[in-house]
Amino acid sequence: MFFCAIPSSLIRRCGLSQGLKHFSSSQNIRPLSTKRTAEEDDEHSDAVDSPPAPICVSKSTLLYKANSSKARFPRGLFGFSLVHSGYWSWYVLDFTPALKATAVDPSTIDSTVGYLGLGLSIFMSIGSMIYPKSLVSEISLNEANRSLQVKTFSVPFVMPSKPVEYQLGDLVIDSPNDVTKILTDYNGLISMFPGHMALHAEGKFTNLLMNMKEDANEEILENKLLLQSLMPGQAKGHLSDAALNGKKVHGKNIENDAFNTKTLKLKIKRKRVSKRKVKYT
Repeated sequence: MFFCAIPSSLIRRCGLSQGLKHFSSSQNIRPLSTKRTAEEDDEHSDAVDSPPAPICVSKSTLLYKANSSKARFPRGLFGFSLVHSGYWSWYVLDFTPALKATAVDPSTIDSTVGYLGLGLSIFMSIGSMIYPKSLVSEISLNEANRSLQVKTFSVPFVMPSKPVEYQLGDLVIDSPNDVTKILTDYNGLISMFPGHMALHAEGKFTNLLMNMKEDANEEILENKLLLQSLMPGQAKGHLSDAALNGKKVHGKNIENDAFNTKTLKLKIKRKRVSKRKVKYT
């Protein structure tokens, strides 16, 4: 097989064959989908070279987390109230009418006991639903927007609910006496507070409750930060150096300097209610 040189004059004179014409023209064919302008190439290179945008993650600090055993009593109370309500409903709606139907004198069958039991069971059912929703399960501080994320318990399974956000100052210790007791008697340690601590939550008709027991030291993860978050107003700055380091804080100074206007409004409202009760009695 050999190759021979074809003069260029002969090519110009005779022209290219159909096969060569097709081959030469196919070299210049480029799919439209793969064509890019210079601007598109620059944009593509910038998109590849540029680093991904940073993802903003809000930092949350867990202040309080209730032990899982705290849900046993509300769960048992709710289950008992359901059984109790079911029994008295059957007593009133089925058992008492059956007795009256078989009795010679239906007037001798008194249904008052059944209705009293049913009313008591309904009252217990309402309380068993309100208590878990008021019992605090978790409190965390969102450092991005300086707000408190609070979880309670849900019904019917008494599991931690979805968090509810409160701005700082909207969730405070309800009783000024409890605040004074924590600062003076317990040196700023919330875990030493006995029983249920009531928290006033903005927009709620009932208080939230923190159940303090022997295991409260394990549940409170950030005592100082939790106390500062639940303390009203300027008390946060006054207590960080004095009460939380084991020093006594005088109750008068706390009442005069610490409580903000929101706590003062609560105190004035309570005084007005108490005066009205005395007036009407």
